Amino acid sequence: MKYIIIALALLQSCVADKPITITAFTTYNKPVDTTVSLGKEMIYYNNFFLVSNYRNNQRVERKVDSFVVGFIAANKYSANTNEIRFYFYKETRRTNLVDIERNPREIDRYSNQHDLVYYYAVKSNGNTVREKFKNGQVIETTAKKVKMPKFKIIQH
Repeated sequence: MKYIIIALALLQSCVADKPITITAFTTYNKPVDTTVSLGKEMIYYNNFFLVSNYRNNQRVERKVDSFVVGFIAANKYSANTNEIRFYFYKETRRTNLVDIERNPREIDRYSNQHDLVYYYAVKSNGNTVREKFKNGQVIETTAKKVKMPKFKIIQH
């Protein structure tokens, strides 16, 4: 029995992963948000993508990173662009193109909590944040944490 388990483990490691594909989709959200802050118009682009054959590994992460770089290079943006946001969801039986087209609100109701895997924010000043999600929670981030000052309450 031990040899069968070892053989199965070896065979599984030799099987090549299926290549991932990244497909854009839209929801009811506007792809471009515009706000005014301190008298300056700020523009935010929102992009949604479905990753089929997603696996939680470095190869997929590098592929998604490369996709974001290529996507930004291939598109033109307004001079007032403040941030370009990317949301990547793994394709599942509940998060797929057919179901999203049928009911786009499921992205907010279900997919953000269960199938969101990456969020990127690319700012006009060149700063980029990549967050990795699992079950709706950030498990990795490239954002720099700002150290909060310590407060002391003085009692009279």
